[in-house]
Amino acid sequence: MHEVTPWPLPPALDPVLLGKCFGCRMPLDVCFCADIPVIHTRMRVVIVRHCAEISRSSNTGRMVTRAMPNSVIVDHGLPGPGLDLTGLLGPDAWVLAPGSAPVVDPVVRTLVVMDGTWSQVRGMRRRVPPLQDLPALSLPAPAVAPLRIRRGEEPQQLATIEAVAAALEVAGEPEPAAQLRAVFARMATCMRDLRGFDMPAKVRR
Repeated sequence: MHEVTPWPLPPALDPVLLGKCFGCRMPLDVCFCADIPVIHTRMRVVIVRHCAEISRSSNTGRMVTRAMPNSVIVDHGLPGPGLDLTGLLGPDAWVLAPGSAPVVDPVVRTLVVMDGTWSQVRGMRRRVPPLQDLPALSLPAPAVAPLRIRRGEEPQQLATIEAVAAALEVAGEPEPAAQLRAVFARMATCMRDLRGFDMPAKVRR
């Protein structure tokens, strides 16, 4: 697991002290870490996570790094100097940016994925200067309705792990994409069982 958190979690947010697994953030009696496969990919994934997501059990960027050795999480918005992506980006690096113009057959060796709520992600690229210079990659609309573990604003909005899976397909790696979707399905099932219901899409009024 490649998760970079340069400051310790306070006791009130520490999953271990709360009786949760540090890896999947689920209660220890329903931990599904043993079900997470090792997913090898050619494409490297750098997840820039909003700091508010660090302690959230519904954060799916963490599941990407649990499964994919060729991935890393860095956290945006922590106290101290700005986010340093030196050494994480190389040639053919792109940033996933919903709503950007589609690109035909992009060569993506490194994909930066912003991880947070949609309102957080909208402003994150402006606040992380290295991301402003990267070409933007958009994804096609999902063919089936996305799984829900949070209430989304729009029916087509994807969780971070779903977005990474879709990007892997665009990059010509369908098998790792399917494996990653299976990890998310396992996580969604676990959260549904804990809540006792599926999370519906948000109804806009």
